[in-house]
Amino acid sequence: MLHRPVPLFSPLGRYDVVIPCHNRAHVVADAVESVLAQDHAPNHVIVVDDGSRDDSAGVIRALADVHPQVTALILPRNVGASQARNTGAALARADWIAFLDSDDIWLPGAARTLLDPKVAHDHDIIVGHFARVEGDAAPQAPECGWDGDCIRRGLASGGVIGPSWSVVRRAMVETVCGFDPSFHNCNDWDFYTRAGAAGARFARIDACVALYRTVAGSRLVNDTAIGARNAARVLAHPYLAELLPVAH
Repeated sequence: MLHRPVPLFSPLGRYDVVIPCHNRAHVVADAVESVLAQDHAPNHVIVVDDGSRDDSAGVIRALADVHPQVTALILPRNVGASQARNTGAALARADWIAFLDSDDIWLPGAARTLLDPKVAHDHDIIVGHFARVEGDAAPQAPECGWDGDCIRRGLASGGVIGPSWSVVRRAMVETVCGFDPSFHNCNDWDFYTRAGAAGARFARIDACVALYRTVAGSRLVNDTAIGARNAARVLAHPYLAELLPVAH
C-alpha cells in the first residue's frame, strides 16, 4: 500500500481584501482589478465608498455587478479611513484580511507571496516591500520602513508599516477592535502598535508586493494639521513609551 507524503506546510491561507475609497473614481478600479488578477484569488473583495463626492460609488457598483467576488458598500457620509476599513472588515470571513488603499495596487503574485505558508503559518501580520510611484513616473526602488528586526523598536521609530503591503489575521483585527476612528491620520501606525502590544507575531518578507501611488485627487485622509498630535498619541502607548527617552 502506497503512502502519500504529508505536506510540511498547510495550503495558502484564504483572504479577504478591504478597499476604502474616497473620491477615487479614476483609480479604484485599478486597485480592485490588481487583486482579482492574483494567481491566489481572494475569497471576497469588499470596497467601501466613504461618502465620495465624485463617481466612486458608481464605479464600485459597476465592479460589483461584473465580479461576483466584489461587494460594494456605499456609506452615506464620509466617516474617515479607520471606520471605512472597520465597516469592510465586519463583512470579512476569511482567515486573513488585506487592507489595500484605493490608489495603490498589488503586484502580480502579491497574495501568494504574502501568504506563503512557510511564513504565514506562525505569524499574524506579514509585511512586504512597496515601490513608490509619483504621478506617471516609473516605480522607484522597493522599500520597507521596517528592517525586520524588533517590531517594537521599529514602531517606536515611526509608522513603518502600510496597509497596502501587508496582510493581517482576521482574529488579530478583531482582538484589537480594528482601526481607531478617532485617528484622522496615523491610524495605521496606531493599529500596528496596538497589535504588537496584543502579542501579534510580525514577519517581513523581501518581495515587493505593492505600488504606493501618488495620484491626482484628495487623499482618503487629508487633515495633516493634527499629524503631530496623533503621532504623539501613538508614541504615548505604553508598548512604545517604555522604549522612548524620558523628557526632562
